[in-house]
Amino acid sequence: MIDSHVLPALDCHAHIAPDVTATQLATLGDAHIFAMTRSLAEAAAVTDRRDPNLTWGLGIHPGIAESCSAYDPDQFRTLLPAFALVGEVGLDRRARHGEQAAVFTDILDACRDRPVLISVHSAGRTREVTDLVERYQHPGVILHWFLGTDDERSRALAAGAYFSANAAMATATVESIPMDRLLPETDFPARQIKARLPGATRPLEERLAQIWGASIVETRHQLWSNLKAVAVASGAIDTLSDDLADQLLTV
Repeated sequence: MIDSHVLPALDCHAHIAPDVTATQLATLGDAHIFAMTRSLAEAAAVTDRRDPNLTWGLGIHPGIAESCSAYDPDQFRTLLPAFALVGEVGLDRRARHGEQAAVFTDILDACRDRPVLISVHSAGRTREVTDLVERYQHPGVILHWFLGTDDERSRALAAGAYFSANAAMATATVESIPMDRLLPETDFPARQIKARLPGATRPLEERLAQIWGASIVETRHQLWSNLKAVAVASGAIDTLSDDLADQLLTV
């Protein structure tokens, strides 16, 4: 088992510009970050990137009307084999429900039996997202900043979903997520979280350590163990970068 002291910070949902430079990435230290894209155009721009501390996502942000309108099912399926992570995708109260629902449903259909993690947005649409999570039962679903009801959360847990939480979430909400289903996120650059950089999950780790009655070292190890569990269950362990997969397999 890896020495927990050497585990880097983990951020399972953040936004980084597709043209980020190596110099800019160096400011993030050794944190490993799941970098979401917001459109097929952004995803296409990162397919050839090999950034050691980033796992890039294939995303169509549901709250951005232009991304949903530009969605091409054939292009999504063409890009999908190049990604171990799909995100950010889902439903959002701000966009036309019919269009975004069709996009999200098609994405879930395309991801059937695919070895990927799926970071899912649900702002204002938690019931509909929960319904789809139940229907598709993909083992790699990670519900990002989920604020659904107790019943919706229980249904999502029964369907195998994990949850990524951040420092802006209410303590009662964080406490309601089982310890072995929780992953850390910043959703950088979300203003509510006040994370100065992607990967800045220490404030969340400190809260979790208090909630769980654990040390920071034990807390970080638990979070990495949770990522390993969902990566193995979904098969994404075989499609993640060699460096990340090797680290997960030693947790």
